[in-house]
This record gives sequence, structure tokens and C-alpha cells, in this order.
Amino acid sequence: MFNHTKDIPFAAAMTGATFVLIRIARRLPSPRAGDLAAFGLLTGAALGIRVLGLLLVIYAGFAIALYLPGPWLALDRARWRFLIESSLRLLPVLMLAYVIMILAWPWAGLAPLNPIRGLLAFSEFHYEIRTVLASRVYEMADVPRLYVPIYFLIRVPLLILIGVALAMLSVLFPLRAARFRQPQGRDIALVSLTVIFPLTCQVIGHGPAFTGLRHFLFVLPALATLAGIGLDAVLSALAARSRVIASSGLAIVTAGFLCDAVTLARLHPYEYLFYNPVVGGLQGASRRYDLDYWFSSMPEALNQLEAYLRRTAAIDANWPAQVYSVAVCGERLSFEKNVTLPQLHFDFKPQWEQSEFFIAPTHMNCDSDLDGKVIGTVERLGVVISYIKDRRALTRPVTTDAADVLVPTR
Repeated sequence: MFNHTKDIPFAAAMTGATFVLIRIARRLPSPRAGDLAAFGLLTGAALGIRVLGLLLVIYAGFAIALYLPGPWLALDRARWRFLIESSLRLLPVLMLAYVIMILAWPWAGLAPLNPIRGLLAFSEFHYEIRTVLASRVYEMADVPRLYVPIYFLIRVPLLILIGVALAMLSVLFPLRAARFRQPQGRDIALVSLTVIFPLTCQVIGHGPAFTGLRHFLFVLPALATLAGIGLDAVLSALAARSRVIASSGLAIVTAGFLCDAVTLARLHPYEYLFYNPVVGGLQGASRRYDLDYWFSSMPEALNQLEAYLRRTAAIDANWPAQVYSVAVCGERLSFEKNVTLPQLHFDFKPQWEQSEFFIAPTHMNCDSDLDGKVIGTVERLGVVISYIKDRRALTRPVTTDAADVLVPTR
């Protein structure tokens, strides 16, 4: 999930801004100046990376409403004063965020409504890229409305999902125990909003989506926070009744997290292929859902191809470099930078049918594009992630200039 240059920085800015917003909300209508400045800086950073940072402006409005003193439905003079003072406190903060956004995204400053236009354009954004959901292939603009929520359901660890459900339910049905200090319901409601609201907008707006939940990675920290709150609430309630039962519950939670950690260790360095038991883990998700869409397994596949050629080819350092044509179903850079055998030059043919070797991931069944003898596979948890094929028995020898490097990618 760290492959894209925007996903994690945006998630970090959104998470930091949400954390500071909670601190601000608790002290409304007189929050600390440092918290206000931090919220403005982080909101501006988020907006400068992605227009979805506008969500933070909406969260700020919700925070003022959630933290109104007294009953929510009563709007007396004191509550109106709270609303006005809180809004005025946050107005300079949003101006600071606007300035930072323009510094990082100059187009947004060319017209006052450009950020809104950017958000609307993003909701209609489309180019030729496909994704897969339950074995069915979709164009990114035609995915089902529940595409993103479904990927959250099948990719987030079950223990996290259970904890999130418990935290949200604790707001509606508080767990009461004599020695249990219940988390603040408004804090939980605000964090829950940062999960529910963007997913609801995606479903209602039916925006484009692909590569699973990647564009919604910024929701994961909030999910983890809610999971911690929910699991802690249950364990604390159990501790008030029986220390033995609470210890048993803690052991179950610990075992669940350790099991997920072991799975991630076995997937390394392809941890983003994690799927939970709802779809049968990685084995159940194979060829039915998005897998190695970044083709991160290409360097490992390349190493296997070079090892195969070392064993089967007569290579002498004094000879002219032997050239092999290799078709690759993936990006070029990660392939070229991992060629370690100096006597070999990989020639990329513009016509795949001429290629002597083929490297492809199983994602979107790309490995079926060309036939050949399977000489290697990259596997995790007993599931093949990518194939390396020898096609020399199917192709005629082709004279190739080692300096001519062309790249057919898909």
C-alpha cells in the first residue's frame, strides 16, 4: 500500500487532522491556539494532496454540532452562542488551510470554486483501467455502488471489524459497569463519522473506483482507533464481572492479532495481498478479487528467471552479451532496475508473440495472455501470485540488437 506517492501522506494528514479536531471539539468554544494551528496546517496539507481533504471541513462542522452542550434538539440562546463562537474560532483556521492548499495546488486558487469543481471532476473521473470484484471485471466508472464497502469487508482483519462494531454500538447501547470508565460517546461518534461519511458518499455518489480500497486508506486509522475502543470496552466490562473471563477474552483478542501478524509475515513483502476469512483468505480471493495490481512480485520473478538462465544458458563473460526477449505484463521500471546478471540484456519486443520469455502476475488473469513452459512461480500462502514462462519452443529465433530496448506493457 506504500507504492503510491499520495495514499499514505494523505492518510497521515487526514488522521492527524482528525486527532487535532477531537482535541479542539472537546474545548469548544475556546480551543487551544496550538490545536487550531495544527488543524489548519494538516487540513491544508490534505487538500494540497487530494481534493478529498474537503471532508475535514465537513467534519469540523459536524464536530461543532456534536459537541453542543445540553440536549441536541434544544437551541436556546446559550447553544446559539456556542455555535457562533465555535464557528468564528474555526474560520481563520480554514483560511490558513486554504492558503496552504493553494501553495501545493495552485490551480485551486485560480477561482474560488475550483476546489469544488475539482471534487466534482474527481467524482466523474474515468480512464481505461479495469478492476475485478467477485470474478467479474468492471471498468472503473462502472463498478457497483458497494464496491469500496465490500473491499473493506473482505480486506480488513475480522477482529478490527468486530471492534469497530462494538465501539459504534457502545454509543447506542452503553456498556454499564461499576468499575468501567466508558469512552466519551461524542468522541466515538466523531471518529465513526470519519469512517461512515466518506463511504456513504462513495455509495450514494457512485464514484469511480479501482484497486480495491486503496483510495480510502485514510479511513483505516479511524477503523483501528474504533476497534481499540470497542475491544477495550468489552474487556473492561468483562473485568468488572470476572477477572478470569476478562483474561480469557484478552487471550482471544491477542491470539487473533498474532494470527494476523503471522499471516502478514508470511505474505512479506506483499502484505497488501491480505484478505480475511470472509472470502477464504488469499486462496479464496485469488483470481476473484484484486491481487498484485502493482506487480510488486516482478523483482522476485526476475530473480527466478535469471537463476533459470544461469542454470540453462552457456554464458561466458568474454562473449558478446546474450540477448533475451521478455514480455512483461506490468510496469517497466521495477523490471529494468532489478536486472543483476551483467552478461544478459533483456530486450522487450513490441510484439508479445515474438518474446522468448513471459513474466506476468495472476491479477486480472494476465498470466494467461501468452502460453509457454512454466519455469517459475512466485507464491505466498500456497497461492501463485505470478508466473515465469519460457516461450522459446513456441517462437523462432529473432536477431536482436542489444541496444534496442522497447517495452510492451499492459
